Amino acid sequence: MTCYRGTVKELIREQTTGAPSSIKLETPRIAIVGLGKMGLLHAGIHSALKGNPVSVASETDGFLSKMARKILPDARIYQDYKEMIENEHDIQGIIVTTPIHTHTPIVSEILRSKRDLGIFVEKPLSTNHDDAKKIYEAAKGSGVTNMVGFQKRFAATFRRAKDAVAKDEIGTPQFFKSYSFMADIFRKGQGWRFQPESGGVTLEVGPHILDLIIWLFGEPMMVSGFRKKLYSDDVEDYVHAAMQFGSGLSGYTDISWSVRNYRLPEIFLEVHGTNGVLTVCDDYVKLQLDEDRGETLAGTHMLRKPELQPSVPFLLGDPEFCVEDQAFLQALQKKGSVEPDFGDAAKVNSLMDKIRSL
Repeated sequence: MTCYRGTVKELIREQTTGAPSSIKLETPRIAIVGLGKMGLLHAGIHSALKGNPVSVASETDGFLSKMARKILPDARIYQDYKEMIENEHDIQGIIVTTPIHTHTPIVSEILRSKRDLGIFVEKPLSTNHDDAKKIYEAAKGSGVTNMVGFQKRFAATFRRAKDAVAKDEIGTPQFFKSYSFMADIFRKGQGWRFQPESGGVTLEVGPHILDLIIWLFGEPMMVSGFRKKLYSDDVEDYVHAAMQFGSGLSGYTDISWSVRNYRLPEIFLEVHGTNGVLTVCDDYVKLQLDEDRGETLAGTHMLRKPELQPSVPFLLGDPEFCVEDQAFLQALQKKGSVEPDFGDAAKVNSLMDKIRSL
């Protein structure tokens, strides 16, 4: 298997400067497992990027299948994903967008098929670290392209924050505060996401901010904090997690789906370092530097998303979804690896396990 870690950098370079990438996109044939909101979003993006609609999918829910047939009238939609894998011999990749607790059996079945099928799984990879690690090791052993949908890594503001940390623009990070909030749950709910095996707000809302923390700073050595049920009987609605890192960095994150005035989900991170402060969210990056660092001068720099975001060939949802799907397609073409992969996702599952044990 060819290691191809440069995919995203080449994408960003091409979109930002107009310089031609060394990659020439072919059209790997993609199948979708799960036709809910995220399944249809990826189906739309991949159909646009390839120039022809996604033509193979599976969905167990009759209502969703009926709706999907209106959107994808020429697609073959199976009720059983196993039957789809068995019958569709010319697909090169599968996108899994089913409920979290189904990820492990579905991905395991795809890997058992020995079909050299690239696999994209919406976040998180699994409900627990043990299963995530098994899936990661199986995928690594098979050599298939694998990716997990932590699309915030592809967002322009968070990529600029990553560069700032990597280039020591704020000096050595000392402490951070962060949150992932949304206004969604204010009464008892029904359905799979309110069942204990779903993982509650930690698995539903927490993966993106936890992945960003690991991406920026590495895995924490110690985790403390608490979880709280506000409206739900069987799962937590609020989490506070404090972390200690081997570098001496400390910080915390708050995660909740029960915070008013967050009609749209918001992720926020503020990092204090020896040379200043970095603040980042979906909308902007703010750097407050005491001294010059490289080309970034001392003072306050406010960089907003429209200034940073390169154009994308097709916009459905946020731009990072398109960049993410481009990266997966290009990795499939090269039969290479791409980040974030199952190994990166297993680290997030490990951190979520620690939080859920609080």
